[in-house]
Amino acid sequence: MTLDRLRPSLLSATVRMALASAVAASVTVFPGKLIAQERSQPAETVVEIRIHGNVSVADSEVLALSGVALGDVAGPDLVHTVRARLEATGCFETVEVHRRYRSLSTTDEIALVIVVRERIGARFSNPIVRALASVGRRMMVAPIVNHKEGYGVAFGALTSVLDAFGSENRLSVPVTWGGHKYIALNMEAPIGDPVIDYLLVSASRGRRRHPYFDVDDERTQLKVEAERRLPRGFRVNGEIGWEEVHFASRAERLIRSAVHVDYGDYRETPVTARKNTASLRVGVERLKIIGHEVTVIRPLLDARVYAAVGDQAVFAARFFVKGASGPLPAYEQVLLGGSPAVGGTLRGWPAGVAVGDRIALASVELRLPLNSLLSDRRFGLRLFYDTAAVFETNRPFRDVSFREGAGGGVYFIPSRFVPPVSIDVAHDFDGRVRVHASAGFGF
Repeated sequence: MTLDRLRPSLLSATVRMALASAVAASVTVFPGKLIAQERSQPAETVVEIRIHGNVSVADSEVLALSGVALGDVAGPDLVHTVRARLEATGCFETVEVHRRYRSLSTTDEIALVIVVRERIGARFSNPIVRALASVGRRMMVAPIVNHKEGYGVAFGALTSVLDAFGSENRLSVPVTWGGHKYIALNMEAPIGDPVIDYLLVSASRGRRRHPYFDVDDERTQLKVEAERRLPRGFRVNGEIGWEEVHFASRAERLIRSAVHVDYGDYRETPVTARKNTASLRVGVERLKIIGHEVTVIRPLLDARVYAAVGDQAVFAARFFVKGASGPLPAYEQVLLGGSPAVGGTLRGWPAGVAVGDRIALASVELRLPLNSLLSDRRFGLRLFYDTAAVFETNRPFRDVSFREGAGGGVYFIPSRFVPPVSIDVAHDFDGRVRVHASAGFGF
């Protein structure tokens, strides 16, 4: 082999050796330079702290509770540590901690952003005092003044505590004196259950004078109610309760259970319907007196229709029937008479003019607003006709004698939060006229 032929081979070998040396140098020397550069980079420090969302707890207190200060090293666990410290205090419902760089060019200066939502009473360090303050902030007190024909005026207060045992529940204590001496403890809560949407647990005690028998009716009651919403505006309601009744010289205990299917809201009274609406309640109640063999079944139908007439007038009609499979004790019989606005059944007749095991009634009204439907304060006139009867279980329906009442009245609605006030003058078709004054509005 000649020298000319060997020269390219030597040259390529020399190039390969140079490349290998460069690669080795990059593996051994360059990483060391990187490590040195990393070690020489300054540590991240907290140079700014921003606090948002606090109301009663001062910024300085939040800062002290967080345990972080300006100049502290911002380690990788800083956000988690600060959030855990603030949550552990029990002063805040939620805590958010965000780590931000002061600028894009400076990566060693950290701004810490703390966003909190205080618990009620968070400014108190003592947990017992904080709990009491929390209840106080969620408590509402409203006056109660109502009048029910035959029973007189009752007055008192309703105390409610929102979110007492969790979110969206309510604990309420109504207390009244006068015509109806009454106290109750009610617990209402939504239930996220496939079967039950809403639950009410109630314990109550009350006493009032019966308008027909003129004796005291005293009751102690424990009750549980549940509701399930169905499609197309229907609802199913069920209840079961235990009662102890003292009526004149009688003292009895009974178990009451009922199931109802509702459409619309039969508890509401559209004063001015701008479109045709209706409500319906169909149900059955079972009444079992402890120690008695007989159980009474009480079917119920309550249908109401509201139809717009012209621009503002409303035509309203109601048909109500409540039956009984057997004779009822005197304290459970249905009263006849009085204004429907306060639980009555027949205008033109005094509440308690008669009692019976069963009742059937029909009412029609024409309501004539005298000012705009958009006004917060509305007033108007109404014309009405009522017919109703109460009767015993052993009397055939064809032999039942219905009483009638007709007349007119005025109503005034101070605001959407205040019940309407109405005065009705009704003729009983027997030559007598009766005035009904009430806080409420018919059916």
